[in-house]
Amino acid sequence: MTEKSKNEERIEEPIDELLEESSKLEDVTETPVEESASETDAATDSTKVTDHEDYKDQYLRLRADFENFRKRTRKEKEEWTQRCLENLCNDLLTVLDHFDLGIDNAEGKEFTEDTLKGFELVRGQLDTTLGKYGLSSMVATEGVFDPNHHEAITHMPSPDVVEGEIVAMTRKGYQLGNRQLRPAQVVVSAGPPETAESEGDI
Repeated sequence: MTEKSKNEERIEEPIDELLEESSKLEDVTETPVEESASETDAATDSTKVTDHEDYKDQYLRLRADFENFRKRTRKEKEEWTQRCLENLCNDLLTVLDHFDLGIDNAEGKEFTEDTLKGFELVRGQLDTTLGKYGLSSMVATEGVFDPNHHEAITHMPSPDVVEGEIVAMTRKGYQLGNRQLRPAQVVVSAGPPETAESEGDI
């Protein structure tokens, strides 16, 4: 064997060994890279799920807050409308009272029947119009006195009406829906007169 072939053998052997070692190194390094990539994908998926849950929670909270805001705004609007209506009706009660007094005083006076009927028709139209908004009158000409719905302006002896019951009404009461705007003014019986009691004792 010549010197040249010996040298070629010596050179080829280390090259083969290096190629085997490099292939082993590739096998070793490839596996962790694949594992690392799968771990990265799993972490990304976990982050996406977490973000999705956070967004869903924020959406539900915002939706609940908006629903509460909408209900609160609607309630405030209804209360504001009711207060405005109450103020308007309270101002018109005096007008209704004057209408009633005018009609009562006109009876038997020098007024034509048509004029009186005209006033009564206007008064009826006022009742109908305000009734559409829930205003109704409370008439109390008799019955037991109720401080929740009646205002006693005086007590008066009465031989015909039992003590504590209503003798007469001096002014109508009004309510708007279920809310009382003002009680009816009434005269309450104080029972039979003292003279009648003393005569009964004799």
